[in-house]
Amino acid sequence: MPVTSISFPIDEKRVRLLGQLEYYFSLQNLAQDLYLRRQMDSRGWIPIELIASFKRVQRQTQDVQLVLEVLKLSDLVEVRDSYVRLRNGQWQGVVLPDATPTVFEETNVEGDIDEEDEDDVVFVMHETKQS
Repeated sequence: MPVTSISFPIDEKRVRLLGQLEYYFSLQNLAQDLYLRRQMDSRGWIPIELIASFKRVQRQTQDVQLVLEVLKLSDLVEVRDSYVRLRNGQWQGVVLPDATPTVFEETNVEGDIDEEDEDDVVFVMHETKQS
């Protein structure tokens, strides 16, 4: 069963597929799945086409577009173009140190902290004359 709670009806095929896809991206699985972690780039992105090629996914569908659509339903992952990664910066804890450079120029992507995006707070102090 999927981790994500869907608030609208979806067919059984999508429910099963979502459960399988979320299992692959669970921290429990990633703790032992070095193959999947080796496929991540330096920002945790994995090609959806690769995920769609896994045997357990292939048994359910050969439609990469369906895999993409179902991944977009998940609260566990985020999708960008044809790539997927763990949401909320959780990818940072599973990316291997020797991962290939990211496929994206990172700008304003959920879970990334970019110093340029942080707002500076400036306090202005001035003296007031007392009468």
